[in-house]
Amino acid sequence: MRSGAGLLLALGAAGVLLLRLLLLLPRRARHALPAEGKAVLITGCDKGFGHALAKCLHAKGFTVFAGCLLMDENGEGARELRNMKSDRMKVLQMDVCSDQEVARAMDFVKRTLKEPEEGRVVNITSMLGRMVSPSRSCYCVSKFGVAAFSDCLRQEMYRWGVRVILIEPSNFVAATGILTAAGIDRQAEALWSGATDTVREDYGREYFTRHVATMKSFVNSGLKDMSLVLNDITEALTSPCPKNRYNPMETYWWVRLQVMTHLPTAIADWLYIPGATL
Repeated sequence: MRSGAGLLLALGAAGVLLLRLLLLLPRRARHALPAEGKAVLITGCDKGFGHALAKCLHAKGFTVFAGCLLMDENGEGARELRNMKSDRMKVLQMDVCSDQEVARAMDFVKRTLKEPEEGRVVNITSMLGRMVSPSRSCYCVSKFGVAAFSDCLRQEMYRWGVRVILIEPSNFVAATGILTAAGIDRQAEALWSGATDTVREDYGREYFTRHVATMKSFVNSGLKDMSLVLNDITEALTSPCPKNRYNPMETYWWVRLQVMTHLPTAIADWLYIPGATL
């Protein structure tokens, strides 16, 4: 960040934090809706947020339908959930990219739930679903897409009383283990070998290698405790009046998210992006 913008940012941050505090003050503590008798379908339960959430919500009394990509392959995450041997933990094979597997999982859920009630949809995106970062284009595109879909779905579902809620975490790579050095090497090799001669000449091997090293530096970065995310998802499911968006993140990233999404683009880039000029 530019040193000359320190005072401006400090004043802006103070104003944003004050606004956030004022928004929080009117909220009154309400009793959470009971989990007993409620069911939740979770995708991506092999590892990371999905796996931790399945165990967390089960412990709170939910019946959990845990969709796992690798259940049929006896994946470690699916095996651990099955080994709980609980009638309220139902592990399903589900590749969300397969219409057939999704349909089979949904059919199983419908047959199991005797009296389905109005529900909620909780989607996890990222802070990079509303602001971008250099060298993250593919990731940002996917998260922006999920956010846009969720916003549209929220508006479409009002008439049926179904809430659609977004969870926008900051960096939890260290907590989820979703990024590994070996995985980065595999992706880097695929990207370089698949690049055209023109792209290789324009960027150069040195530039590419430097960015691969930068990505590897993120392997152990971010928060190591998932509880911020798990708590927000739980509130999104059990609060009588949930927010439309939850931002489990450090204050720095919350302020940066507000700056990048509310200030004029030129000013926001100038504050945070090296090389940007007004």
